[in-house]
Amino acid sequence: MEITIFYRLALALGIGLIIGLQRENSYQNTEEFHPIGVRTFALSGLLGGVLAFLSSILNSTHPILLGFTIVSVLLLASYTIHHHTKKTKKIGLTTSFSMLLVYLLGVLCWYNRLLESCAIMVALLAVLSFKEQLHVFAQKISKEDIFATIKFAVMAALVLPFLPNKAYGPENLEVFNPFVIGLFVVILSGISFIGYILVKLIGPGKGIGVTGILGGIASSTALTLNFTQKSKSNPKHAATLSMGIILSWSMMYVRLYIMCVAIHPNLLVPLIIPMFLPMIPGFLYAFYLKYKESKIHNLDSNFKNPFELTPALQFGLIFVFVLFLTNLAQSYFGNSGLLISSFFAGFAAIDAIALSVISMQKTGVLGINQVVLAILFAGLANTFLKGGMVVLFGAKTMRKVIIPVTLSTIAISLGLIFIYY
Repeated sequence: MEITIFYRLALALGIGLIIGLQRENSYQNTEEFHPIGVRTFALSGLLGGVLAFLSSILNSTHPILLGFTIVSVLLLASYTIHHHTKKTKKIGLTTSFSMLLVYLLGVLCWYNRLLESCAIMVALLAVLSFKEQLHVFAQKISKEDIFATIKFAVMAALVLPFLPNKAYGPENLEVFNPFVIGLFVVILSGISFIGYILVKLIGPGKGIGVTGILGGIASSTALTLNFTQKSKSNPKHAATLSMGIILSWSMMYVRLYIMCVAIHPNLLVPLIIPMFLPMIPGFLYAFYLKYKESKIHNLDSNFKNPFELTPALQFGLIFVFVLFLTNLAQSYFGNSGLLISSFFAGFAAIDAIALSVISMQKTGVLGINQVVLAILFAGLANTFLKGGMVVLFGAKTMRKVIIPVTLSTIAISLGLIFIYY
């Protein structure tokens, strides 16, 4: 028992020390007023743990509340005194809020919420350490980005939980489940939003390679169309733009694998080979191009906020249509009909067909092998589509680079289809 007590208090002290070190390090070369150092942070965390210990003995939360009040009053008094004596420096509140949070983390440590305390500490460290990046990101986003994000947040947090979790439709074709459809839309858009944030934070100006990788997370089709159009006006950079396109194609398979496994963990092993083999030619050729061509720094990928409500609803409608089509094909034509419908659906939305067959597998309609084949057929069609974009809209030099990779990816996909069929 004594060891457990000391362990909890030691963790509360350690959290304060870590956050305090970060804060004191950030004070260098700043004009803001910071009344708190590493020792004060450590004591704040320990104080939270000790007062929580006392609260458990007294069976009352009064010591915790009293300690929080005292810390808050001391911080307020420190700022007030400094404001009336020295008016040359700015007053930053981030450190004070951090100290209050450290105090509460000390309380959590005592109540044996050790994993939660460490997770919150890591999140706090990230927010404190990426100050400049977050400010730059805030300056880059537009009002339209904010409004679109708010609308989608409302949809995910307020609308989704109240959607009925029941399948509707004709007999044997009950595919319209509002909750499942809404959930898939949220998951897909969430993954795309991560790529969008990374593009905004890192910036496309960091290089075509980074933009291609991030574009594969957001939308490899959109990036392919964008870069092929740029190759017309920048023919001398066509090879380097091709590197970005190829990387986005490979990253699409990584994104698709993560999405499928997140929704259906049983696909973790079965999808490893079908998802990762087709991306090998792209990565290898992209690394070859990286060392062959010079970098470009001033190209914009023109990504749009993936949390726009209209595209999200459009995806929902596409998902319902694809799900209905695949169920219909499976019911009347068996596996052959499913694969044909998957192939044609892959031209429009590979994510939609992947989510639809996963949904069918979870309800027992399809087996794992059929899911893998359907995704392979959809990926094959998607590769045809993007390769066709390059042939139709790209510069001649770009076509020379992309066509070998396209043919290699198609060959691998066909080989996998032959093996799994």
